[in-house]
Amino acid sequence: MAHSLRSRLPLDRIGRFIRFGVVGASGVVVNQGLLMLIHGSLGWPLLLSSIIAIEAAILNNFLWSSTWIWRFDYDHSLRLILQKLAQYQAATLFTSMVVNASVLASLVYGLDVDYRLANLAGIAAGMGVNFLAGEFWVFRSKTPESSERSDRDSQA
Repeated sequence: MAHSLRSRLPLDRIGRFIRFGVVGASGVVVNQGLLMLIHGSLGWPLLLSSIIAIEAAILNNFLWSSTWIWRFDYDHSLRLILQKLAQYQAATLFTSMVVNASVLASLVYGLDVDYRLANLAGIAAGMGVNFLAGEFWVFRSKTPESSERSDRDSQA
């Protein structure tokens, strides 16, 4: 059992998931802090404040995800950075914008949950999907095994 689990979850992927958690925590601080500032202190509408806070957290997480979690080499290419940012935005659009904002709105307006707690629930709801999108789409590496698999898939 342990060997089977180890073969499905290589140590480098476990390490990336741990780093993903640290980066995610920094994104929570950015998101929650901006939401409390924009909505709580400035009185802006909740959903607009949430969208701004989510986008700031996405940009924060992209920076740390690409440089620390997946250590993506951009080779000083602005085009490649923008391409990966676009992929990251697309990958997190659903989980961060749709899931987070929907959970937030449902809990606040439907169940009268405090917006700060509802925001944390929304962030948690999208976390796993965000990791999988980064791991297998945005920052996936071209290992010999993945190249062989994609070659086989394209020939089928």
